[in-house]
Amino acid sequence: MQIVLVNPPSPPEYRVSRGLMGGFGMAVNPDLLYPPIELAHVASVLESEGHSVVIHDSDALDLDSAGALEAIVACAPGFVCLDSSSTSLGLDLELAKKLRSALGVPVGILGSQVTYTPVEVFEGGSVDVVVRGEPEYTVRDTVRRIAAGESLAGVAGISWQAADGEVIHEPDRDKIRDLDQLPLPARHLLNNDLYHFPGIDGAITTVKSSRGCPLDCSFCGYTLAQGTRFRFRSPEHVLEELIDLRRNHGLRHVVFRDPIFTTRGSRVREICEGIVREGLDLKWQCETAVKVLDRELLETMARAGCTHISVGVESGNPEIQKKHCGGKLLDLDQAQGVFDACREFGIETRAFCMIGFPEETPEMVDQTLRLVERFDPDQVQFCAVTAYPGTPLYQMLSGTRDFDYAVMTGFSALEGNEHMTARDIEAKIREAYRSFYLRPRRLWSEISRPLRLARRAMRYLTLFRQRSGSEG
Repeated sequence: MQIVLVNPPSPPEYRVSRGLMGGFGMAVNPDLLYPPIELAHVASVLESEGHSVVIHDSDALDLDSAGALEAIVACAPGFVCLDSSSTSLGLDLELAKKLRSALGVPVGILGSQVTYTPVEVFEGGSVDVVVRGEPEYTVRDTVRRIAAGESLAGVAGISWQAADGEVIHEPDRDKIRDLDQLPLPARHLLNNDLYHFPGIDGAITTVKSSRGCPLDCSFCGYTLAQGTRFRFRSPEHVLEELIDLRRNHGLRHVVFRDPIFTTRGSRVREICEGIVREGLDLKWQCETAVKVLDRELLETMARAGCTHISVGVESGNPEIQKKHCGGKLLDLDQAQGVFDACREFGIETRAFCMIGFPEETPEMVDQTLRLVERFDPDQVQFCAVTAYPGTPLYQMLSGTRDFDYAVMTGFSALEGNEHMTARDIEAKIREAYRSFYLRPRRLWSEISRPLRLARRAMRYLTLFRQRSGSEG
């Protein structure tokens, strides 16, 4: 069967990267365009079943909804499945509905947002099936039924609508235990030269070497999508992918998209040793937690081509750290040592920080600002605390607030708390950026690199754009 997997167009106001925030998506710098690697993983499983697969990436092709519709219809697929995000969900469903009408074939949608709000997704008659949770085997089994002309009843991990309008939620599908059994993502279906990252010359790609995060922060979408059990690909399997992307696709810049890449240090050391042994000459970056980094591991990573690490600082207040942030930053001296070692080994750092926790006061926010200035990372990212559906934070707040998915950009505050209004939280985020980047020493560093400064200014200006028709 001919199948088209779709990364729909971003909203006109800003680019959305649907794989971020555990698949809930996030508004990003226009200079950042990640490949839809989740769709490439799904595609490789479908190809192993003998299907013909097209990955249509509207953002990479710079297409709006009308252009995407025309391109997808021209493929004459027997099944279409769209990726989604919270902030783009309305637009994603509009495109799905047009495809369903134009093609007359089943249309599905996947992603964390639709996983936790499947009933709402069916209200407009846009899709036939919602793929919940990890998509690879669920899409495979769905396609098997569609190709055979059989009912979707009993396919684990989907929600679907019967002829009488009833929405049927099949049982959840278990998480994939052995990730080494998955084929390598189908990069041959992507135009890999189109993907880029701010400040990097040349194409980039992403790799998911593990899934799951044991820290279980209250706001995190990754634990919803991937679970709290750390599941990892073997170093040999990861190296197989790195060799493929380097030697077969000519890609040198890699972003590891694991929630906590260094959860198991011994595995990371083996991957690093393999990169050096194979002479891959990669430049790569990752996200992780300070508590699972040390000087020796950082030195090993630097030798293997690690150029950048993003770490979760989240909050400088100890009580918020314990309640909401998985206790990932309780030893501040150890954390300071990590930032210092990164500077020594030439690894740039980015600190992720969040503002607007339920109990947070302006004074608590100031604790975060003082802490991040003490660590002095190369970059900092301040996000509004966002209660994505299904997270512990959402359960904590559900019933007391209304949530507008269209403004779940990662930077727009959905609501205030008992100490700050939504506008106060957004003002604190702006203040935090100014406080960090306008320090005399930092300002001089930024001015000395005008291109980077221009890119950061562009990002700052786009952070608080609102979706048309929404207040946020």
